[in-house]
Amino acid sequence: MTEKTIYLVGNPNCGKTTLFNQLTGLRQKTGNFSGVTIERKTGTISQGEQSLSLTDLPGTYGWGGKSEDKKIAYEVLLSRKQEDAAIYVLDALNLERGMQFLLQMVDMGVPLILTLTMKDVLEKKNIRLDLQKLEQTLGLKVFLINAKSGEGVRELKEAVFRNDFAKQKRLWTWDTKEESLFAKAKQEIGIPEPDGEFFLSQAFKYVNRDLSLPDSRYFESFPEETRVWIKKEIENKEYRFSYQEEIIRKSFFIKQVLAKVLQASAKENFAFQKKADAFLLHPFWGFVFFFSLMAILFQTLFSWAEYPMDAIESGIQFLQGTVGSLLEDGPLKSLLVDGVMAGVGSVVVFVPQIALLFTFIGILEESGYLARASFLMDRLMGRFGLSGKSFIPLLSSAACAVPAIMGTRTIENKSDRLTTILVSPLVMCSARYPVYILIVGTVFSLPPLFGFINVQGIVLFGMFLLGMCTSLVFALLFRRTVFKEDSSYFIMELPRYMVPSFRSIAHSVLGKVRSFLTTAGQVILYISVLLWFLSNFPASFENEEWKTSPIESSYIGTMGKTIEPVLSPMGFDWKIGISIITSFAAREVMVSTLAVLYGTEDSEESESLRDSLRSEKRKDGSPLWTPLTGISLLLFFAFASQCMSTLAVVRKETGSLVWPFVQFAYMTALAVASSLLIFQLGKAFGFS
Repeated sequence: MTEKTIYLVGNPNCGKTTLFNQLTGLRQKTGNFSGVTIERKTGTISQGEQSLSLTDLPGTYGWGGKSEDKKIAYEVLLSRKQEDAAIYVLDALNLERGMQFLLQMVDMGVPLILTLTMKDVLEKKNIRLDLQKLEQTLGLKVFLINAKSGEGVRELKEAVFRNDFAKQKRLWTWDTKEESLFAKAKQEIGIPEPDGEFFLSQAFKYVNRDLSLPDSRYFESFPEETRVWIKKEIENKEYRFSYQEEIIRKSFFIKQVLAKVLQASAKENFAFQKKADAFLLHPFWGFVFFFSLMAILFQTLFSWAEYPMDAIESGIQFLQGTVGSLLEDGPLKSLLVDGVMAGVGSVVVFVPQIALLFTFIGILEESGYLARASFLMDRLMGRFGLSGKSFIPLLSSAACAVPAIMGTRTIENKSDRLTTILVSPLVMCSARYPVYILIVGTVFSLPPLFGFINVQGIVLFGMFLLGMCTSLVFALLFRRTVFKEDSSYFIMELPRYMVPSFRSIAHSVLGKVRSFLTTAGQVILYISVLLWFLSNFPASFENEEWKTSPIESSYIGTMGKTIEPVLSPMGFDWKIGISIITSFAAREVMVSTLAVLYGTEDSEESESLRDSLRSEKRKDGSPLWTPLTGISLLLFFAFASQCMSTLAVVRKETGSLVWPFVQFAYMTALAVASSLLIFQLGKAFGFS
């Protein structure tokens, strides 16, 4: 691989990541809303024996603003090597908006190839572009492609390896007075084009007190005598060097270009989109549709996943029986069957539900509905001190809080971003599903309402609403106490409605399931082995027979009974306490922990484990797993910060140990207080 790097740059939702997948063969996440690419994605583009590094940068509309995703793209390109280049990806249906950022890239002196996407949509709408004239006007090589099907990608790749990148000088002009200053600067201080002119224009804007340049890096990059010359020329003179003026001047140039190259266009029929938006964005029916959609999701997580889950469960039981029949009784058989297979198998059975969840969210993203949901929620979230930009990370937390927290990089307002980071883990994530399903199935074993509405689905939907509402309440609390800065305005472009690419969704779901099995699965495996050891030892061989300690007198039993007095006011016994501790590594570990502690060979979906839980007694002979205990445990897991991965990413995103500590402290306090309160109130009213 050579040292040269090619960057993919463009606006959000322009097809950049889809093109990245086509060029590299990787399967990065794509979606029909801004903020999908929240950090650099790197792959390799190859042709024969040649290969280059390809980096997909976060989509942005330009260099102005303070959001982390813009800073990532800007800093990477600013520090690029001299031989590096970029493919600028431009949505052919949004030429005027996308060319603003293109001109910024040209000003910066980055060698470019221009790639227009949405070729198929252009043809459907009878819109024609004169690509040859566009190439002549911009001085760049231009390609029109269909990023989804790959049409035109081969020609683009060939151009990349031919090094058809062009380093163009500034294409647009300032007003007469400002241009005369550039001419004077070239004569008196001598500036190379185009890189030097870009730095000089930024220095002009800084000295002219343009708010888009809060730091003096460009100004300070010049020698002392040049800085003195700039100050002398700019200060106390009415030059219009500003980001706003630059946008206006570029707009004039872009309109002139489009008048030349846009040969024919048909008016787009927005009738369907207008009718759909009138309903989906309605202040009442829009909310009804959204919450109905989420309720249907949680119903399907139980009903549709039932058969594949049963099949996986039967396969695990068959494997346990087969392995058990091949091995003699002893520690090896117990370790494999009662430790590894029982522990890991108890969580693997949830793969169908997790896959369904990610499929559902993928459809919402690619169809364009998720962006509309965030727009709909903007007014509601404004009442809690946040903007609609915070909604996508919060809803994404329903899959996993880790990428959701990374997704807050698109939020420019620092107070909004920190608040969203702190409350995102309160939203129910997929790692909680195994715990919730086990508890709900054990203590709420009721027949379907009206013969088809699953009670467990209703409870799961209730837990989602609880998490979402609690996150908003704490967001308001943080904004009224710690982060008193005004929230930012929410401005977003509603994407076109698109038919989801089920191939893309399938790749994304497979990737997430694979990640679940390789990351959470490894943690579950290690903890299951450790738990097996602690729950079976001390052990001994008597008369050539292996005898283990009763669970109560094992190492784990001794440890659990030590902490039981602290947990009993919340309704928990020592086994639940041990499972709470182990679940800090990964929430779903609680299920495998209980499977090992209760000595069952079946997964939590089988009746044997549920029956074991239901038959568990307290010291006074009363049932342990009652609805009151179940509600108390549900509340604890709804609020507790039982995820070290989340705390680690909070530390990374905030650059401080303070915020993960604050998050862990307030969430743990909320979990303990809510569980303690509900259990003690329930006992007082005779519900124990």
